[in-house]
Amino acid sequence: MKTLNTISTILFIIIIMPLIGVIVPTGSVHFMTVSGVSMEPTISASDIIIVTHVDTSQLAVGDIISFRHLFENAQRPATITHRIVGMSDGGYRTKGDSHTQADDYVVAPEDVVGIMKYKIPYLGMLVHFADTAAGLVALVLAPALLIIGSEVHKIIKYKKRTGV
Repeated sequence: MKTLNTISTILFIIIIMPLIGVIVPTGSVHFMTVSGVSMEPTISASDIIIVTHVDTSQLAVGDIISFRHLFENAQRPATITHRIVGMSDGGYRTKGDSHTQADDYVVAPEDVVGIMKYKIPYLGMLVHFADTAAGLVALVLAPALLIIGSEVHKIIKYKKRTGV
């Protein structure tokens, strides 16, 4: 039983905490998933990245930043993560690592969410899976049923032992 508790704690720290970070806003630190391939091989859709707030005057060519950009015909801005490849009067020129050309827009300093500090490989797959019906069953309903079953088993065992 002690081994099961240890494994549960380790899984909670390794898997659940970053998942919570992706879902819950955490102030100046953001856990983000990637949905495209523009930054491969540096960042893939199976990764979670950790982005921290940064003083935009400290940004330099080569930094990987996350920023908001409103595309034509979009209802709301998208959050994009690309590498800074140049500076401009109005902000930063960016490019995905897998692209041959820089983005056709300039990122204004006020649109920068933050700079990428770390990536957690493969955990993004779990986040994307959790967003599906099968993921809901596997990651929420099945564990809930296991916990309920375990508690019912404990109650039955207790009643047999005490004669209640």
